[in-house]
Amino acid sequence: MTPTLSDEVASSWFISFAECLQHGDVAGTTSLFLPNGWLRDFLAFNWDLRTLHGHEKISSYLSEHLPTSKFYGFELASDQYFKPSAGVMPGTVNAGFTFSTPIANGRGYCTLTSTTEIDDMAGWKASTVFMTLDSLNGYEEDGAAEDIYDGRCPTWGEARDMKWRKAEQEPEVLIIGAGQNGLQVAARLRQMKIPTLVVEKNDRVGDTWRRRYPTLTLHTPKTHHSLLYQPFPSNWPFWTPRDKLADWLEQYVFSQDLLVWTKSRVMPGPTYNRSSKEWTVTVDKAGQIFTLHPKHVIVATGMLGEPYVPTIEDQDIFEGQIMHSEGFSGGADFTGKRVIVVGTGNSGADIALDLSTHNARSVTMMQRSSTCVQPASIIAEQHLQVYPTDVPIEVSDFRAFALPTLRLFEILAETRGMSWDREKDLIEGLREAGMKVDMGPHGAGILPLVYLRFGGFWMDVGCGKKIISREIKVKSGVEIQKFTKNSMIFSDGSEIEADVVIFATGYRNMSQTLKNLLSDEIIHETHSLPYGLDEEGEYEAGYRPTGHPGLWFAPGSFNNSRLQSKYLGIQLQAANIGYLKL
Repeated sequence: MTPTLSDEVASSWFISFAECLQHGDVAGTTSLFLPNGWLRDFLAFNWDLRTLHGHEKISSYLSEHLPTSKFYGFELASDQYFKPSAGVMPGTVNAGFTFSTPIANGRGYCTLTSTTEIDDMAGWKASTVFMTLDSLNGYEEDGAAEDIYDGRCPTWGEARDMKWRKAEQEPEVLIIGAGQNGLQVAARLRQMKIPTLVVEKNDRVGDTWRRRYPTLTLHTPKTHHSLLYQPFPSNWPFWTPRDKLADWLEQYVFSQDLLVWTKSRVMPGPTYNRSSKEWTVTVDKAGQIFTLHPKHVIVATGMLGEPYVPTIEDQDIFEGQIMHSEGFSGGADFTGKRVIVVGTGNSGADIALDLSTHNARSVTMMQRSSTCVQPASIIAEQHLQVYPTDVPIEVSDFRAFALPTLRLFEILAETRGMSWDREKDLIEGLREAGMKVDMGPHGAGILPLVYLRFGGFWMDVGCGKKIISREIKVKSGVEIQKFTKNSMIFSDGSEIEADVVIFATGYRNMSQTLKNLLSDEIIHETHSLPYGLDEEGEYEAGYRPTGHPGLWFAPGSFNNSRLQSKYLGIQLQAANIGYLKL
């Protein structure tokens, strides 16, 4: 498709779309979507993150919210990344746009699909439309740091320290957790001029990563897990190692001028005053007790609770070593040992590979249920299509989120067939070795499992080859019955001798952890907890109102907090101004 035709298609559809929205025409707006089209709304129509699928739901949503939206000033984008262009799928056109409301500026992105064989502009309908608020009027993000080296006082360091002292004494926002999500949210809020304090229980930022098994590398390319405002150096490894990521997060605190208290724990039992709309939070900072009164508390402690280790009969008589994967410090400690790894997710596969590489006497992976396995190289190819190295990360993020999550799952299910053919030797080899392997929900691969289960998969970096060559053995389709002094007995009556058993069995969900941190009463008031997707494909309580005033969650991967921190920040501003009633 020529650029001229892309412009004509996008302009024709967009003029109708803008007119319908500005005139409050629900039926007209709905008719511009495919019958099974998608509308993703991040704060444009409603103070929430929503996705509507199909004419009936889109029409109902517009009927409720369009009359009060008061959109105007629609313009098609003309820059190189968002101007109308042919889509990846044949017969599609993508286009970005901007708009305004009485209180804010907004952005959007649409994918149009031809519904006719003839050159008819009226035959183009939206398969997806993404509309977001980009900034509240008068509350825009700061740009680059002001250059103060012109003889004026205070110096940069003095100015920073004054801001920090104010934030320590009167933080508007308290973020619990200085992992990648907590830090990226803090960096965003700093640019939005919202005084923010981050508390982190570990001695150093990044320690959560440093304590993981030493061979850990992120299984997505570096463009996917780049940090907000701070891309990796050009010579950064394609696969980011554990320790480099930990150090990069620590350095990010300094480069982004973030206020972080390490060795600090929120004491149980914070309370919320509905009259003053403030929290009372007690923090133990390396033995010193502080009482803070933030307006908002953001929990960014991750999506995993405490390590889960099942209780097995006669576990106490086993004379070998039993541990959870969280405590695994590397395969070199187990040279010459007979090791059983319970669990076939990412951690189990990486640990088994490390053990075999370091010449464990034997390595057996115990598999209870089927696992989706894909080579990390294939996953990287998929990510690089969305996060190419030559496109700014903020552009890739916006275009990626313009595709609703559940629609992405559909596309993966429709297109994964070709990739499975490329992975045929790996899949068949694993099955011949006794492993149960599946293709993910509806054949869509690993990604839906990341969102829906946070388990049941591994991204293969070499464990598969070791299983196929029988250097790593698999015990599948059985339950653990009990331990003996030097072995594990299974439900089929078989027995495997072992010196070490490593439970790569994942983690409990966050519910009890959050109740311990906040209280049963506070958690009871929330709509849901920050893991898993709702029926629309959005995080149940992530980056959106939770049901309890002043309480927010920041879950997900690097890309979630990198972009959705903007919408969380806008909601905080809107609540403080009075636009958003919590």
